[in-house]
Amino acid sequence: MNLPAPLRAVAPLLAALAFCGCSSVRILPAGPEADRAHRFFAGLPERVAFPVKASFSGIAVPSSRDPVPFVAGVSASSPLEETVGLYDPLGRGVAFLSNDGRRVAVSRGPAADLAGFRGAAPVDAGSVSLGRILSGAPGYPVEEAETGRYADGAWSLSDGRQTLRSDPGRRFLSGAEYRLPGMRVTVDYPGRESAEPPERIVLSVRGVEFTLRRDAE
Repeated sequence: MNLPAPLRAVAPLLAALAFCGCSSVRILPAGPEADRAHRFFAGLPERVAFPVKASFSGIAVPSSRDPVPFVAGVSASSPLEETVGLYDPLGRGVAFLSNDGRRVAVSRGPAADLAGFRGAAPVDAGSVSLGRILSGAPGYPVEEAETGRYADGAWSLSDGRQTLRSDPGRRFLSGAEYRLPGMRVTVDYPGRESAEPPERIVLSVRGVEFTLRRDAE
């Protein structure tokens, strides 16, 4: 079967993610290792310097529709004042996410109808930071949580709001799952090799997978 060019570009990445999703059994560390794991994750948000501004090119893959190209941008002066815009390839606004540190509100852009976006209800997300997620750091502050270790050496941390996983070398965040009211959002940073902002991000929200590539600054 001949796939459209955008889908051909994404298919190997999706296959790799599916393979990596079969993680080995998690071990619960104790004592000093558990403390080190907790300190590692707790320190990751501090690596993101605000203001955060970045643009992305991407592809959205709905569960029952063809892939849709888009561009996106994040502008965050602080974790309490953030905006993420989604645009069609011509630069027309489709949707805007506004975060004030308590609630993420979604508004329709002038090209919403053309893109088939009908709108979405606000989400009482609490102290999540969109800028930190797009910069490769935990979205929520890291507080009391359960730590774990996988056979490949990666650490994990899980609480009621988020589950985080490091790379096997324990240098940076390689993926996360966020539990928001009424939904779960998974985030992966495939191919990430350093603590610098990731070049690629894959988000899955309500059956739609978004693959974003960070534009050169």
